[in-house]
Amino acid sequence: MGDGAPSSESSRLRIWPVQTRALNLVPCLPCGASRDDIPFPFRIATKQRKDTVLALAYLLLLGMVFLWAGNFPTSKFVLGDIGPLTLITLRTLVGAIVLTALGWKSTPNWWAALREDPKSTVFLAFTGVVASGMLFYLGLRITTASNAGILAAATPIWVTLLSWVFLKERLGVVNVAGVVLSFSGLVTILCQGSWANLLNRSFNWGDILIMIGQLSWAAYTVYGRIVLARRSPTATTASAYLAGSVMLLPVCFLESPFSVSYEFSPLALAAIGYLCLLSPFTNLLYYYALTRVSPHRAAVFMNLIPIIVMVFSAVFLGEQITQVQIVGTGMVIGGVVLTTRF
Repeated sequence: MGDGAPSSESSRLRIWPVQTRALNLVPCLPCGASRDDIPFPFRIATKQRKDTVLALAYLLLLGMVFLWAGNFPTSKFVLGDIGPLTLITLRTLVGAIVLTALGWKSTPNWWAALREDPKSTVFLAFTGVVASGMLFYLGLRITTASNAGILAAATPIWVTLLSWVFLKERLGVVNVAGVVLSFSGLVTILCQGSWANLLNRSFNWGDILIMIGQLSWAAYTVYGRIVLARRSPTATTASAYLAGSVMLLPVCFLESPFSVSYEFSPLALAAIGYLCLLSPFTNLLYYYALTRVSPHRAAVFMNLIPIIVMVFSAVFLGEQITQVQIVGTGMVIGGVVLTTRF
């Protein structure tokens, strides 16, 4: 044909070039073309690839949930050999090294942002690393891993309340009902299902410490939303771990860690390594999964944590699952669903 409009055959050749994307073999769609312009075989390949990526994200979330849930019984086991202040300091130091290396690789100039706003780093380090970590391990030493898992599951409730107070986020009637339901579940756990314990204020102080620690973590989460508007997640977390390490080192010496002769079994050493590497890598898995799955869908997996914690604690620590724990877990998870999904 002449120099006029191209024929349908030449148009088809221009739309579907021979060169394809690496690995998935799906041609690039030209500007202005719709999905219906994709030939049928390539359309199937695109859908299959999306399904594969989504399935991988769900598997990462499920694996991360198991890793996070394993933190509770593993920490309870390790606290029989090492003090809570020493453990949180060691875990923070290792996390700081790992995350700093990742931060330099992803954001080479992240130290500049840190110097511009040191107050935010100090606040995040104190609330998200020092206070929450110390209170968690101190509380876990005198309560059960199952109770700790249930109390930690209510963290979204504290995040919602603090967001309402400081970020002026709206709360509907259903959200308020969810907060009340979860709070009732927490009270049920704290008083062990007994009105007498509630009236006499006979609580397990380990449960109280863990709940305060989760409130501190919620403050870290809410304030972190503001900080993440000007810093990358890796740089923010790395700087918090670095500052937290500086704060925890002098506190660690209250337990005189170097005056005690430790005799760790291979299982205990493996457990300590698991705890030290748990936080950095699960955070990375979570961030990757959130690039493929919406936060609401990810929250469904988070609700599995207290259930898995109870099963792990019963199997590996010999803890008994009580009716009060089952009821409290149902109330907490139900309240979290109502608060975060509507």
